[in-house]
Order: sequence, then structure tokens, then C-alpha cells
Amino acid sequence: MTPMVITGTLFTWLLDVDYGIINYLLIQLGIIDQSVNWLGQQSTALFAVIVTNVWIGIPFNMILILAALQSLPKDIYEAARIDGASKIKSFFSLTLPLLKPSLLVILVLGIIYTFKVFDLILIMTGGGPVNSTYVLPFYAYELAFVNYEFSLSGVVSTVILVILTFVALIYIYLSRKEETE
Repeated sequence: MTPMVITGTLFTWLLDVDYGIINYLLIQLGIIDQSVNWLGQQSTALFAVIVTNVWIGIPFNMILILAALQSLPKDIYEAARIDGASKIKSFFSLTLPLLKPSLLVILVLGIIYTFKVFDLILIMTGGGPVNSTYVLPFYAYELAFVNYEFSLSGVVSTVILVILTFVALIYIYLSRKEETE
């Protein structure tokens, strides 16, 4: 729940090739032999940013899942227990189907939230190394505020809007399909 700039800076320090705690722990556990330049290699930079973005989204998603779990009716679990259903069977037969609408909302919000990730990439990698963390929002920012090509930045932003509209339409289709079943 910390601001994106603070989290990006924190993970930049944690993933530092020379002094980062992640490399230290992985070496001490014997998982790697030498320090990895997580943010300085093309093959690992995007992965490091994705892990950071997932870590940022966990509190929000967990609050939504907790609220959904607390709203589930208790009587169906009692009936399942009386009928002899195990906890695993109850989870897969009751909990997951009942959570499906909430999980779908969380998935769509996660996709929309991920499409707006710009500041994390600016803080952690600046789009590099060799454009390996270059994503559409970062590209739109660079076109507008570095190259002063506002029309092209508008086009990229419109492409983002079309993609997110398509995601929202898929969500609407799936939620209406769920309601009819």
C-alpha cells in the first residue's frame, strides 16, 4: 500500500547487483553462484519489474478476495459438511464457483492497473536495458514529454484505450454469460 515511487526505489535497492539483499539471500541459499544484475540485463529486467508490480497489487487484491470470502453464505458449507464433503471438495465445488464473479472483477482490474504502469518502469529501469521494459504507457510518455510528439503519443494512448475497452467488453460478456447460467 506504499506509493509507487517508494516501492520502485525500494525494489531497485533490493535488486541491486552489488548490495541488494535478494542477491545476497539467493547466494546464501545456494540458488545462484554469483550476483545477478536483475535490472541491468535484458533477460531479467522485465521479470523484475513484473515481480515488483505483482507485489504492489497483492494488498488490494487480497482485500477484495477477503471481502468476497466474507460475503459467502455459511449455510451451504454446513450442508456440504453434513453431506460428507471434504474441505478440498467444498473449496472446488462451492468456494471457487461462488468467487468466480469476484475473481473476474479482480482480474479485469489487475489488467487495467497493469496497463497504467509507467512510474514503476521509469523509477526502476527507465525503459531499459535496450528497451526490454518498454511498454505502451512508457512509450506514450516518452513520445509526448521527451520527443514532444503529442499526436503520436495520443495515438499510442488511443491504442491503449482500445485494448482496455476490448478487455472490458470481454468482462461484460463473461459476466452476462454468468448471469444467464
